[in-house]
Amino acid sequence: MFDCHYDLLTYILMKKEEKEFLKNYCKTIYHKNNITGGIFNLFYMSKQEMKNEIGIKENEINVIQNLKYVKQYIEQNELISKEINYVFGIEGMDYLENINDIDVLYELGLKSTNIVWNHANKFGGGAKANENYGLTELGEKLVKKLIKKGIAIDLSHANERTFWDIIKICKEWKEKGENPIVFASHSNAKSICNVPRNLKDEQILSIKELDGVIGVVSIKPFCIEEISVCNPNIDYEQEYIKHINYMKELLGGIEHICVATDDMKYYDMEPEYYQNINIYEHNRVKEKLSKTLERNNYDKNEIKKILQTNFKQKILGKL
Repeated sequence: MFDCHYDLLTYILMKKEEKEFLKNYCKTIYHKNNITGGIFNLFYMSKQEMKNEIGIKENEINVIQNLKYVKQYIEQNELISKEINYVFGIEGMDYLENINDIDVLYELGLKSTNIVWNHANKFGGGAKANENYGLTELGEKLVKKLIKKGIAIDLSHANERTFWDIIKICKEWKEKGENPIVFASHSNAKSICNVPRNLKDEQILSIKELDGVIGVVSIKPFCIEEISVCNPNIDYEQEYIKHINYMKELLGGIEHICVATDDMKYYDMEPEYYQNINIYEHNRVKEKLSKTLERNNYDKNEIKKILQTNFKQKILGKL
């Protein structure tokens, strides 16, 4: 399967002193019977959050140097097999110093970016930002730069105002003959679970209109509201599949539906919570998710499209 969103690059930065652990970890997760590709991200929060939650200090935050380092680390230590079809992404462009740095990042392998994370930055508003904080003038320039470079614009984490500002530019440029690549890598249906990180029906449909995809994410708080992540009385797999079922009906089929793990089990932050926040074990996600889809009357062709083909054709195939 293809994983629309996992912050593997940040995880490598966190664990860079543990080479053998990382080699074994990647070997266990990324192989032909589990995750065969996707978008692997560096993610950026506020400076204090970077330090407290993932152990990266302010003087270690440099988008270009971080991506260059991780790329070399992966290659030198042969962390990921050449059979794995992946690209690099950056989640949160808070520390991008100059828009033209996109050219350097592109040469390093950047093919996808979330302009914002949860908070507002110089480009736009994240999911927890003021709802009136939309795409800034600098953000508009960044979106146009990304379209020109053929870098996918990931709409997950954008607040609604910023989301629609990005969509507006992408539609205008599409009418001019450009081919903007947009998707939401890890967002679910707000009609089922009304949290800021999920998408309204109109947003989901607008992504389809631009021939993008939605990566339905198997994280419990995005599947069901106000729950304990350890509640034994909740069938979390079924709560997750409700979002796929809903989008299938809304979109008139499964051609724009993919999956994402955004796996956080192995991060050190708040270990008791993050040990249980993901529905599927990362090293067995394809096997278990396939069985869940089978139980919900998805045939083999639909399962293959959801787990692999849709993302490969509509995102990776355009990059």
